[in-house]
Amino acid sequence: MREEIAKLLSDLIKIKSLDRNPQGLQEVVRYCKNFLEGLPLKIHEYEKSGKPSLVITFGETKRPKVFFVGHLDVVDAEEDQFKPKIEGDRLYGRGALDMKGPDAVMLLLFRKLAEEGLKPDIGLMLTTDEEVGSDNGVRYLLFEEGWSSDFALIPDGGENFKLIIAEKGVLHVKLTARGKAAHGSRVWEGVNALDALINFYNDFKKEFPQEPCDDPEHWHNTLNLGRFEGGNSVNRVADRGEMYLDIRFVEPWTSDKMLAHLKEKASTYGIEEVELISRGEVMNTSPDEPHLVKFRKVASEVLGRGVELAKEHGATDGRFFAEKGIPVAITYPVGANIHGRDEWVDLNSLEALYRIMYAFVREL
Repeated sequence: MREEIAKLLSDLIKIKSLDRNPQGLQEVVRYCKNFLEGLPLKIHEYEKSGKPSLVITFGETKRPKVFFVGHLDVVDAEEDQFKPKIEGDRLYGRGALDMKGPDAVMLLLFRKLAEEGLKPDIGLMLTTDEEVGSDNGVRYLLFEEGWSSDFALIPDGGENFKLIIAEKGVLHVKLTARGKAAHGSRVWEGVNALDALINFYNDFKKEFPQEPCDDPEHWHNTLNLGRFEGGNSVNRVADRGEMYLDIRFVEPWTSDKMLAHLKEKASTYGIEEVELISRGEVMNTSPDEPHLVKFRKVASEVLGRGVELAKEHGATDGRFFAEKGIPVAITYPVGANIHGRDEWVDLNSLEALYRIMYAFVREL
């Protein structure tokens, strides 16, 4: 199995499935489709805004019990990062861990189950826009094409097989302030748009815990000013300014509540232009959810140790399943350097992931 995983993963890494390379996105989806064609599987092809996706099931259903979810797109990298190499137990290459390694495992899982004549009530969802927001992938498939499930398993987080069962919600917004231009030596004749943004931000920031805080898990709302720009000359009062905010939140907040609150606060500073860039809801799966309990049990048996439940500050495609009320678990094999140079995944851990997933499916 290790050799099969390594061969499939190497093939996937060689495909430059980047957002800026539409041909690469089409190629990687075509490769996956060809890998499963000719088997007793239902292969559904989709495309929105140039982003292709696949949904594979064993029967005629749009609501399998469990969805296995992966993304085939990767972030950009130097040319040599698309040439996979194996050193010991590690396979290096762009996407080895995030997340073509887990993709290879899931593709092999579905192929082997089909070859064995089994027809479990499961589905595989593969998309190509996770690195740029997932609006044309998972969100589209769930909310426009009507796909659903009782449970979703996403091998895209959770170091060394930790099971992520809670993720913060996310809200990305752009605020634009307008002012009145004037010469920098006659500021009384103008209205500086940047002042409105600065004053708003300093006030809004008071609602978030100051970091570093005394909570080691930092399980609270956070605010990051990621980008701030405006004006076009040092000696001119800026008549326009833009601010980009990254807000992470926990329950009882929702994206709607946070956005409404932000707009109300901004309006008190004369800022009326608030553009929603992206959003995602809090993910919170009960430790007693039956599918999660089964997966944790078989994972512990395969690994020969306990499997830790954990929380994650970042957001994954799990946020879209959570928005539909679908329980989610997120896990990862062993690896490192995601989005960095020399990204790698441990081949033994990929084989373990396969064994865990196979045993889990047989338990359903």
